[in-house]
This record gives sequence, C-alpha cells and structure tokens, in this order.
Amino acid sequence: MKTSLTVIDLYASAREIKGLLGKRVENIYTSPSGYLFKFSGGVYLIINEARASLTGVVGERDYRGAETLRGLIRDEKLIDVVMPRFDKLLVLKFGDVELVAELLRPFNLIAVRDGKVVWLDHYYKGKDREVKVGAPYVPPPMPYIDPLRQREAALEALGRASDVRKSLSRELGLGPEVAEEVLARASDRNAENILKALYSLVGEVLEGELRPTVYFSGGRPLTATPVRYLSIKAEAEEIYDAFWKALDRYFSDLEIRKVVEKKTVGIDAKKARLEQSIEKLRKEIAEYRKRSEELYSLARTLLSLKYELEEVVNALLSNREIETSIRILDVNKANKEVLMEYSGLRFSLRLDRPVGKQIEALFEEAKDYARRARKAEDVLRKMEEELAKLEVERVEAERMAIEQVKRAVERAWFERYRWFLAMGEIPVLGGRDASQNESLVRRYLKEDYLFFHADIPGASAVIAKPTNDELMLLEVARFAASYSRAWKAGIHAVDVFYVPGRQVSKQPPSGEYLAKGSFMIYGSKNYVRNVRLELAIGIREDGGVKRVVTAPAKSIQRLAEKYVVLTPGSLDKSKVAKDLSKRWKAEQLIDEIMAALPGPSNVQEWGSGNPIPWDEIKAKFSTW
Repeated sequence: MKTSLTVIDLYASAREIKGLLGKRVENIYTSPSGYLFKFSGGVYLIINEARASLTGVVGERDYRGAETLRGLIRDEKLIDVVMPRFDKLLVLKFGDVELVAELLRPFNLIAVRDGKVVWLDHYYKGKDREVKVGAPYVPPPMPYIDPLRQREAALEALGRASDVRKSLSRELGLGPEVAEEVLARASDRNAENILKALYSLVGEVLEGELRPTVYFSGGRPLTATPVRYLSIKAEAEEIYDAFWKALDRYFSDLEIRKVVEKKTVGIDAKKARLEQSIEKLRKEIAEYRKRSEELYSLARTLLSLKYELEEVVNALLSNREIETSIRILDVNKANKEVLMEYSGLRFSLRLDRPVGKQIEALFEEAKDYARRARKAEDVLRKMEEELAKLEVERVEAERMAIEQVKRAVERAWFERYRWFLAMGEIPVLGGRDASQNESLVRRYLKEDYLFFHADIPGASAVIAKPTNDELMLLEVARFAASYSRAWKAGIHAVDVFYVPGRQVSKQPPSGEYLAKGSFMIYGSKNYVRNVRLELAIGIREDGGVKRVVTAPAKSIQRLAEKYVVLTPGSLDKSKVAKDLSKRWKAEQLIDEIMAALPGPSNVQEWGSGNPIPWDEIKAKFSTW
C-alpha cells in the first residue's frame, strides 16, 4: 500500500493540474492534510507529503501558516506546470514566483523568485544543499538514473542487473509499483524491451486516455493508478473519470487518519498516562486488600489463641516450660520477640507488650489497609470515569476530524433550503426552521406561486411554482406534511392547505402579533385531505460530489441514484442516519442525512433511480 504518489502518478496529476492554467489563486490555507490552494471557479489543489493533485475533499482549513505564501501568489494566475526531471518534483509557475513541491523525504514546499528562496515549508540542511529563505534554490540531488534523459545509462544498469525488478525500482527510481507494471508490460526481460515498456507507459499517462482506477482487497483500497495496471491483482476495482477523484478516494482515508492522529494525539497521551496510573493503582489496591485479609486472618487466629498465647509468653518470661499446641521457633530475648507457629501459620509477638494489645494492633492495621484500599478504589473510580470521558472525547474528536473532511462543492442557492423537483419538473422549496420560513416567503413567494402548509402548528413553509396538475399538487402537499410536527408525533396522515402567494401576509389583525415563521392567510384555502406522511431520502453523485436529496416517493427517482422510502416510526434518527450512510458508503454525509430526516422513522422500501443531471436541476431553479 503506497503512502505517496509514484513518479508516474505525478505525471498524470500534473497533466490534470494543467487544466488550471489561466486560473487565479483565490486563497491558500493550511490544514492537517497539507496545503490547500483555492482557484477561481471553486477548484482546489492539495499539496502534502503524499500528493500534489486536484481535490474535491476539503477538510478543516486555517489561514495561519500560509500568510507569506498567500502574499506571494494570491490573485496570481497559474501560467505553467512542469516536472523538470523523472523524479517527484513539481514546479507551479505564478507570475515571477515558482512554487516547487518536493514530494520526497523529507517533503518540502518552496517558493522561489529570481532563483532565490522567498518562502518554504521548513528549513532544511543536508550533505548536498541548504534550503533557507534568501539562499539560492538548489534542487535535491538526483539519486537515480533518469531513464528519459539517460537512456544509455539506464540500459547499462538494466543489462548488468541480476535483479531487473530491483534495478528498475532503485536505480531508475520507479519504485516497486511502477517497476512491477513495466515488467508486466515488457515482452521479455531484455533491457531494450523493458525501457520500451516504460516509455510506452509514460507516453500513455502524458498523452493517452487515462483510465483512473482504485483497486480494493478486503474492502480496503490497495492503490490508485492513472491507467489500468496489468500487474495489479485485486478483488474489486473502481473506475473514475478523473485521476484526482481516484486519488481522493485512495488518499482521503490516509489523510483522515492523519487528521485524526493530530486531533487525538494529546488525548491519547493523557489516556496512556491515565491507563498507566490506573494499572498501578489496581495493583496497589490488590496488595492492600491482600494485606488486610492476611492481617485480619492472623488477628482472628491469635484472638482465638489469646489465653494460650498469654500462658506461653508468661512461661517464657519466667523460664518455665509448659505443654502447648503452639510451637516456639525462636526466642530473641535481646529484642524481646518470639517467633511462633500454629497450624502452619508463623507469627511474631513481643514479650514486653500485652498479647491483647498486640492482637488489637493487628486488627487496627488490617482496618488501615482496608481503608487505604477503599480510598484507592474511590480514586480508581474517578480515574476510570476520567478515562471514560477521554474515550468519549477521543471518539468525538475523531468524528469531528472525519466530518471536517467534506467534499469541496459550491452549493447552489436553493440548497440552503429543503428542495425537490415535483415529478422532476416543478421546483419546490421548504424552510428548515422559522427563520427560513420567513426568508422563503419574503424573498421567493410570488403572488401567483403556491404556498403549502400542513394543517398543524409547527411545519415547514413550502412554496412551489404554480401548477394545476393534481399529482404534482399531491407531491408538494406530501412534502409539506412530512416536514411537519406530525411526523415526530407519529401521525401518519394530515390535511395540507395551499393558497396563492397573494393570500399570504405577515400583517396580523389589529392588536395581534405574529411570531417568527408565522403568517396570516387571507381568503379561502384549498385543501388536500388526509395526506399520507411518506418521504424518500436518497443520495446522488455529480462529478465526484455526493449530495443528500429528499422528495416524496414518486419524485425521488428523478433526483437520486439510491434512495429509501420512510414513514413515521420508531427508529431513532441517529440510527437511521448511521445505517443509511453506511449502506450508501457516505459516512462523511451522516450529518446531512440526519438533518434531512423529519424524525423517528421506519423503512418501507429501498430503491434506485435515474437522476436528471445537476446542471438541469440548477437550470430549473434558475427560472424561479
């Protein structure tokens, strides 16, 4: 599993980045995943130690850390994209500044003007060069034979190699993945034919038709390549229409893990320290308990022998001999101690203290150890509670990190609201809350447009372009009914009224007040009776961008590739959202799915549709 682009990958990526030529840099951000460059048109470029490519995945962004670079190239046009040699070096040219991405170890990103470094990701000093601001920029030494420029040297290296695969990988700098593919494409192990296969692969990537592919094994991505690789055997493959999309699919998991690690490193350190303390405390508690039990046992035994022990002690002090069940093992008159044994239990007693007092002291010592154990257990409980909180904190931090990695997509204006196309034709908008209800009516409800509302307090204000089609009216009414309080209340059918926009007003009768999101309806209402609450939620993908869409069941097929039909039910929103996101492999959209759900639901059916193109949907709303 590769952790960075191969040189062949970089050629393909550079080819796609050239599509940005002439576009301006609108902004530059730092992120846990690397540097993000936003170009005009909402296109993003990511550069990090793993890759330099276009991307549709944009995570948490920060303005800090790129201030100087932003000052150097923001608003500048990209005028050229160059790979100066057969190596993982990429040069992006903006006006008089060249941005050099060294996708090597160590990674660096360097801005050069007039041959001198004016900004860099980090200072570097090695055996062959020093990279610092103000110094002339010197590229890293070429550690390989460049097969494109040093053909004879490459032939010689392959000709003398006992292991051609290793020679391709190390001497020519192809790396294992590309070396395997070149050998798979070569007709034999002849050096000429091997180089011919390499040149053919490079030519295909530079000028041929790309076939970006992600390969999977055990459900996890193995690698991504710009063209179909003969050498890779995988359980499954996914084909993409752009290499950067394949790279997003492959590297996003790695980048998310990197983000998660950065977000959770402090928590993990706290957890490790706490777990170590908990383990130590558990051992101490066990020792306290053990010692307490031993002392209690000894004290109880001695208490049962108290009178016999007193006789033994008195006999020893008076140098008398007596018959006893207690064995005398040793008498130390200097220290005034006697070592005894009873039924295999050894113990010592002092000769200068009353036996009863010594037994009492044993009980007190046993109690003391028991108290220590209880106190330690109280501390342990608090530590375990703290550990549990850290676990929750870590899960939340991980979730947040994953959620922060979102598809870069310029949202259409209507996506701020709930929306759908009735039967794929009539644009419909609905408010998500009282504020949006106000906004919709104020900004988008025209006199002849239709205003729909469930005949129940607490519902979405839904507006649609005028229509007399009964089926379309029913679809809009069902949408309005579903996004009402009736769903959460478990009601399965409600009446819905609709009126022309001219009958809707924010002007209350004299002396009355209208709350936010409330309206006065003047004149007669048209009713759609007993509208069944039923809503379909689906997912669609447009150019690698996944969207959550909602609509009544009859309209969803024109909007979603996959969908589910729901009715009010008992399954919690979070469970439904989690199940749907997992089934549709859209875990990054779980919050959007959750927001689309009207309330607790039951699944009625699963389906697939044939969605109309996104541009066509935008065109229909553009006529609003």
